[in-house]
Amino acid sequence: MGDTSTRAVAIVHEFIGGGCSLGEALEAISALATAALGADMAGLTLMTDAGRPSTVVYTDRMVPEIDQAQYDTDRGPCLEAFRQRRTVHVADVADEQRWPEFADAAKRHGMRTSLSIPLIVGGRGIGALNFFGGETGRFDDHATERGTIFTRHAAIIAAYYDRAEEADNLQRAIQSRAEIDQAKGIIMATTGGGADHAFELLREQSQRENRKLRDIAGEIVARQQRHQVRGMQPTQ
Repeated sequence: MGDTSTRAVAIVHEFIGGGCSLGEALEAISALATAALGADMAGLTLMTDAGRPSTVVYTDRMVPEIDQAQYDTDRGPCLEAFRQRRTVHVADVADEQRWPEFADAAKRHGMRTSLSIPLIVGGRGIGALNFFGGETGRFDDHATERGTIFTRHAAIIAAYYDRAEEADNLQRAIQSRAEIDQAKGIIMATTGGGADHAFELLREQSQRENRKLRDIAGEIVARQQRHQVRGMQPTQ
């Protein structure tokens, strides 16, 4: 456990430092956790931008097939884990009455037991790391403790990615607003109209050409900058 836990920390640092992609980092964490818990396979469920759960990482192709039974019926141990922010252990799918669709799918794929541990970020469940075993009794309290450690590493990676995306989106929004303001100033200087009239001209061009307003504003600013550069060049 010590070596795998140390490796998991190294993966987090590697991801934050840009040494690996989001998918590579989560795949590595899932593989380490599978080995540490003695599971047969594992998968990571996260909520997509569309608000739907998806198995984004898995160690065996059977995992998303089992998970799909949960997604189709909107119920199962994985969904219960991150919605209720608690670990869910199915000791034996043969005796499972709460989620019959999941139990049937697991049995068809030769799995007898599962352990779902939620990824929690800021008090919010964003997904779950799910482990499967072909024999009952595979996941005890120690397995839950070990799995929770790896799940926290996965949550750190997912949270860092979300924050980076938010920062990148914010930066793009700020840049777009600045370019739109610059374009309005250029139009005002050219037409002699006010700010509202300049924005209306931008909006009309955007609708007429079926293009984003920020793209048109960026072109106007870039064209003006090219003209300024040419105007500063010495004559021969």
